[in-house]
Amino acid sequence: MSRILFPALLLATPAVAHEGLHHHPHGVEHGWLAVVALGALVAAGVLARRALAAVRARK
Repeated sequence: MSRILFPALLLATPAVAHEGLHHHPHGVEHGWLAVVALGALVAAGVLARRALAAVRARK
């Protein structure tokens, strides 16, 4: 059920009501942008930690 509901929540943003290019985010989209930014930081940290562990393991 959540796999069906998630895309509906993602597409139910106020910007969907606009047509064409939309440059400024609305309230819900600020949340999505924050989640994406946090996910990118976590992913970068995980990749950096794995790279550092690989370099240390070679020595």
